[in-house]
Amino acid sequence: MTKKNFFITAAVCALAILITSCGAGGDSGDGDGAVAETSAPIQLKSRQIGGFFYDLNAAGDGIVITNYAGRGGVIEIPSIIENIPVVEIGENAFRGRSREKDSPRPGDDIISVIVPNGVRIIGRGAFSDCRNLNSVILPDSVEEIREVAFRGCSNLLSINLPARIRFIGLNAFFRNGSLVDMSIPEGIGAIEWQGWNHFSGCSKLPQETRDRLKSLGYPAAF
Repeated sequence: MTKKNFFITAAVCALAILITSCGAGGDSGDGDGAVAETSAPIQLKSRQIGGFFYDLNAAGDGIVITNYAGRGGVIEIPSIIENIPVVEIGENAFRGRSREKDSPRPGDDIISVIVPNGVRIIGRGAFSDCRNLNSVILPDSVEEIREVAFRGCSNLLSINLPARIRFIGLNAFFRNGSLVDMSIPEGIGAIEWQGWNHFSGCSKLPQETRDRLKSLGYPAAF
């Protein structure tokens, strides 16, 4: 190979390496050739704060309250834990004992509950059989009240239906015989009722409230 051909070949190889190197970064899809960053999954430092046990939801972007071991009384559920919003009250998280002969549970001693704004789901049996519970305040962010969520809260006097509610599960308020006050906002949309008997045994609800629930599609008796 002549010296001239050697330098031409070397130049071509160098150019090929340069082109390959520039193309290795790939196209990030945003049009400027930047490499997209991948967010690291959230890692929880703990699983308990005060009397509240918690975990991440399935999407990994919110906190689910999974259990309660506090002293009861008036409780206010935190809206943020470890800088992550609380979005769900989990299944049976605050429930009381269903029979007198069962072992006592912290839910037996809860008197009043304030659920924070940002919570979207009240899970299955979340407050069931909390016999001393007499007042619940739900934020307008709640979209689902799942089955038997407040079943057997025999001393519950008042609760509100959130403005964004779209689903109420089977027997959600079954046998709440002391319930006399349920506020229902004017702007509430259509509700999907899972099964029947959501308010069976709530015979003290005012007729106006019953009529409003019927107008929202409630299919059974009180």
